[in-house]
Parts: sequence; C-alpha cells; structure tokens
Amino acid sequence: MPSRPLKILSPLGPPGRRRWRYLAPAFGVVVGVVAATAVVSGMGGHRGAANGRADVRPTSAPVDHRRPTTTTAPDPELPLLHPSTAMRLSVLEIGDSLGIDLGDQLQSQLDATGMARTTMASVGDSGLANVSFYDWPAHLADELATDRPQVVVVFLGANDDQGLDVDGDAAHPGTSAWASAYAQRVDDVLDEATSARARVVWVGMPPMAEPDLNSAMTREDVIYQRETARFPGTLYVSSSAVLGGASGLYEASGVGPSGGQVGLRAPDGVHLTPDGAELLSRAVIEAMDRRWRLAFGA
Repeated sequence: MPSRPLKILSPLGPPGRRRWRYLAPAFGVVVGVVAATAVVSGMGGHRGAANGRADVRPTSAPVDHRRPTTTTAPDPELPLLHPSTAMRLSVLEIGDSLGIDLGDQLQSQLDATGMARTTMASVGDSGLANVSFYDWPAHLADELATDRPQVVVVFLGANDDQGLDVDGDAAHPGTSAWASAYAQRVDDVLDEATSARARVVWVGMPPMAEPDLNSAMTREDVIYQRETARFPGTLYVSSSAVLGGASGLYEASGVGPSGGQVGLRAPDGVHLTPDGAELLSRAVIEAMDRRWRLAFGA
C-alpha cells in the first residue's frame, strides 16, 4: 500500500442553479471512500462481477482526440432502430452534474425532432467511485425496468478521481489496482444496460482547466474507450474532440453552434456552458446517426 495518504476529493458541486437540487452530505463522501463497501469486482454483487476479472491492465494507451467516436463490431441480435413520429426512440441520459449540462441540450435537441423521447436521470455529485452516495448500476437497473430505453447515454466521471477500496486496501488513482477496479465499475454499468438490450453511448470526460484533474480525466477516458469496445451495441464519443483544442487540451472558448466565438466552459473550468453542451449534444446525436442510421440529422 502506498505510503502517501489516500487521496479523497469532495465531489464537484453542480454549478449555479443546480447546486440546491443535488446536495450530497459531506460525510457521505468520506464514508464512501474510506469504508469497505464491497466495491471491487462488481459493486455490491451486480452482474458485472460475474466477469471475474483479475487482470491488471495498463492505462498508458492514449485516447485518440482526432476522431470523436470509436465504434465496436456490429450489434448482434439487437433490433434495428427506425425512429419516427409514430414510433419514437426511447433515450435515457445518466451522469453527474456535467451530465445535467449535456442532458438539458440532448433532451431539447432529440425531442424537438418528434422522433425521440428523452429521459434525464443525471444526478449531481454522483459517479462510480463513491457507491455509498449513489450506486449507479443499481439505480440504472431501476431506470431500465421503468423506462425501457433503447439507448442509454452516459456522461459521468468528474467526481471519480478519488481512492477506491479494493478488498480492504486503498487503491490510489493512477495505480493499476485502481484502474482495474474502476474498469470493473464501468463494466457494471455497461453490462446492466446491454443485458437489458439497450445500446449505450458513453461520452468521455472533456479536458479540464486544472492540470491534475485533467490528467485524471484522461486516465478515465482511456478506460471508457477501452471498455466500451468490449461490449456489443456500444459507442464511445470523445468530448475532447468537440470541446478541446487540436491536441485535445482545455479550451475555455471556441466556435459555437452559430459559427461565432463563444464560451464553451463555465468559469470553474469544469462544467459546460449551454453553448458547449449544445455542441457536444450535436456530436452525440451525429455519432448515433452514423452508427445506427437514425436520420435525426436529416
């Protein structure tokens, strides 16, 4: 076990109008990181634990920022999607406070086509690291049973640069033990959705203004991209290709939806402005169009 103290981060508070909607008790964050909460190899016994993965995977492979999407093999045994005004596509969007940023725009744009019905279920301060605060696989199982979405859009991870309990030992961010345990949590979400025969669009975290947080998000994006490639019916969308510069680095402003220069990120260097969220939402919809030929872009 490393000699340095376990890194425990408070969750990123939702900006402005959202802060009162999703306020996490401060003690819940500490308890969720320090206490042993059965989080290794499958968060409380979800189906992902059946994978039984004991391997430790490298995290050095870089995310390709030049292309916004990476797709898997064709979707086996999944029904073709033909959304129309008579048969709307059911979409569920989950995530943290950045997920709320994206979800606002995604719901507006998709539902405006008349061919989709989008449910937003993002919860500020949530993530995959602190299961005692919010257990995403468990909550996703409930949403899948209730809403029966055909597509699940995932945009979370900004709160996950914190230690994980792995069989009673503290796994620190940046270590192979942390990467393996976190990959299992990603798999739990993917397994939950794909077992319900839903397609998954996993949106990677955007570049962050603070260098350490940006490095953490890059590590997570490597895991998201790699794990989605293992599950049929999944699609990875890089937000760095939309919100970052040519090399995928943080950009506070850029060319907006109308072609003019606009702010893309909130003053905290983390959250998205409405213009930034609109750009990312468009990229997500275009990626879905290309992958599954949904014709929303038309």
